[in-house]
Amino acid sequence: MNKFSYTEYKNIIELVRTKWKIFDFKEVINYGLDIFCVLRHDIEFSVDRALTMARIEADDLGVKSTYTVQLRNNTYNALSQKNIEAIQEIKSLGHSIGLHQNPPPMKDDELVEYILKDIETLEHYYGFEVDRFAFHRCGSNPELLEKYVEVPNKINCYDKKFFHYFKGERPKKLNVHYLADSNHQWKYGHPINIDYDSYPFRLQLLTHPYSWTENGYENINNFAKLIKERDTEMKLDMKTETRSFPEELL
Repeated sequence: MNKFSYTEYKNIIELVRTKWKIFDFKEVINYGLDIFCVLRHDIEFSVDRALTMARIEADDLGVKSTYTVQLRNNTYNALSQKNIEAIQEIKSLGHSIGLHQNPPPMKDDELVEYILKDIETLEHYYGFEVDRFAFHRCGSNPELLEKYVEVPNKINCYDKKFFHYFKGERPKKLNVHYLADSNHQWKYGHPINIDYDSYPFRLQLLTHPYSWTENGYENINNFAKLIKERDTEMKLDMKTETRSFPEELL
């Protein structure tokens, strides 16, 4: 079984389900749950790969996840018609959509307003409520996690209920465990290899759809394939936009 293949992801979810029941963030809050696993996907580089993963989760695994979207991203346009339709399909499959936010330095009250305005923009174009957000690249801006930012009527996926922030040495006991495949590696332990009996009863599992494919690839080969996919997509978009696009470039 190749790493970062869809088969591996399916095996991860099946293993996680032997320990926890998977809930949505909102269900955890509404029902006051203390034992849960929540699934989150931060969309980076490819909305197409996010849609593929959303279909696998809905059709093959029967689970619901949260997919967070970057409004300001240099590698994809969250508001293109193609991506709007893809995000709407992800929503129609039963998943939730959130904002993936990477704010510049600002005061706390300005940050709340900044998040709300971006959420309003997504809601306007997507046509449904966006009720949650998660910060991007928190390692370079840890104070966003330390603050546990509260936004009225919105769920912070890094709220204390879903994330245990700490400085320095890792505590022996965590209130919530957090596993993530950031940068195409499992920095906090691979979900298949960890000792689940030693874990707390709460888990947030974060994956990035751009890392996952049918065959599974190491980091450099995954990026090479992703670049080729996006190159093909751009050429087809150019061809659609103008009749003068040279066929030999396809």
